[in-house]
This record gives sequence, C-alpha cells and structure tokens, in this order.
Amino acid sequence: MKKYPIASLGILALALSACSSGDAGNATDADSLLTDDWSVIQDAAQGQEVNMYMWGGNDNINTYLDEWVAPRMKEQHGIELTRVPMNDAQDIINQLLDEKTAGKTDGSMDIVWINGENFKAAKDNGLLWGDFTGQLPNFNDYIDADAPEVSQDFGEPVEGLEAPWGKAQFVFVHEEDKHESPPTSMAELADWVQENPGQFTYPAPPDFTGSAFVRQVLYETTGGHEQYQQPAADIEDLEQRLEPMWQYLNSIEPYLWRGGET
Repeated sequence: MKKYPIASLGILALALSACSSGDAGNATDADSLLTDDWSVIQDAAQGQEVNMYMWGGNDNINTYLDEWVAPRMKEQHGIELTRVPMNDAQDIINQLLDEKTAGKTDGSMDIVWINGENFKAAKDNGLLWGDFTGQLPNFNDYIDADAPEVSQDFGEPVEGLEAPWGKAQFVFVHEEDKHESPPTSMAELADWVQENPGQFTYPAPPDFTGSAFVRQVLYETTGGHEQYQQPAADIEDLEQRLEPMWQYLNSIEPYLWRGGET
C-alpha cells in the first residue's frame, strides 16, 4: 500500500491560555516571561506543574506525550506535565469562555492544542495569553515565522499567539499493484471516480478530513487559495466563486461509495 501527498493540511499548534493556573515561580512573574532571558525562564520553571489540554483521540500522540515528553520534562527541567484529554477542541474553548465569564483569573489550562477554527474563536474572545513565540529558542532557530502556514492559521493572523509543534499532510491511500498511476489532480480524480463507481468516498464535513478534502476541491476548481485569505463577508461574489466546487462535488456524488448517501 502506498500513500502520496495531495496538499499540506496545516500546522498543529499550541497556545497558552490567558488565565493559566498557578504563578510563574518566585524568580519572575507571568508578564516578565515575555521579556526574560530563556535561562531565567528555565530556572523559574523548576518545580512547576503544567496542564496541557488537548484532543485525546489519538493513541500514538497520547503515548508520545505521556511516555516520552512528560518523563523528559520531569527529568531535565523539573516540570510535571499533565495531559488532560478532551473530546473536541471546541470543548476547550467553551471551558475557557465559562471560566472567563465567571471572572476567574487563575484558570485550569496552561497549554492548549488548538486548530484554526478554534484559534480564531480563542483570539477573538481574548482567551490567549500573549505574543510568546519569540521567546522560544527552537521557534527562533528552526521555524520560519513569515511562512504562510505559520504566520496565519486558516487565514487568521497568528501574531505570536500560538506555536507550531507538528505538521500534517492530506494524503490518499491506494493499492499500488492495482493502481500504478493514481489521479494526481481533482480533474483526474473525477474521471477515476466515474470510471470506478463505488470505490471512492470522503467523510462528510464537519469531519476534519472531509472538510480538508472539500477545501482542496475548492482551491483547485476555483483558482487557488490566495483569493480566500480574507473574511468571507468581504468577498462580494463569494457564491459565484464557489459554484465550480459545488458542480464538482455534485458531479461525483452519484459515483461515490453507496451513492454518496453515507
């Protein structure tokens, strides 16, 4: 079985909650963490407990954090890292909103794993701590802060409020011995689907992968993603621009697995 990439899906990002729990240690206060030298921050971190709220649905990622990251944080930095699994990133935003509405200044979350949609919601509601990425040595050494997938999250300017910790690609999986030359464009895919009815489908949005597939169709059938790097309300002819995407999806629907009903 072979996988081949279709398009970049995006950056997996970490953000700091605006009302994190506890203080920053005796050596410094929270605000000074945005200006202190990294060595000072490391010293202040000794003995701290950090709660990381995140989607808990991937066993590999959970094991990585619990069995690889957490022990090393404890051994090398004296930090107790606790992973707090959540069913959905939206649950994280809802809890932060509830805590802010209740007037809490010491919230339950220190770090959150967040996606583009919920990053915007958190940013718009003032739920994130501040512009912290410039303080991270690895960010400065290894990340291009001006790269589009880093400087923006689903078109929303990041402004240092989140840092990438991984990258995902959207891929198709196919049996190489059965399909030596799989489709490499949406036009080729449409031809293949119609020639092989019932052999292809995609998850219905708002499923994460299904939404990614629809976005790829949108970009390729309407002339690229650049035109959508602005609020949808500012695109006066949006419905007209979207029409080729709907035509494409409707054209392949009868040939999908179970006729597109599932």
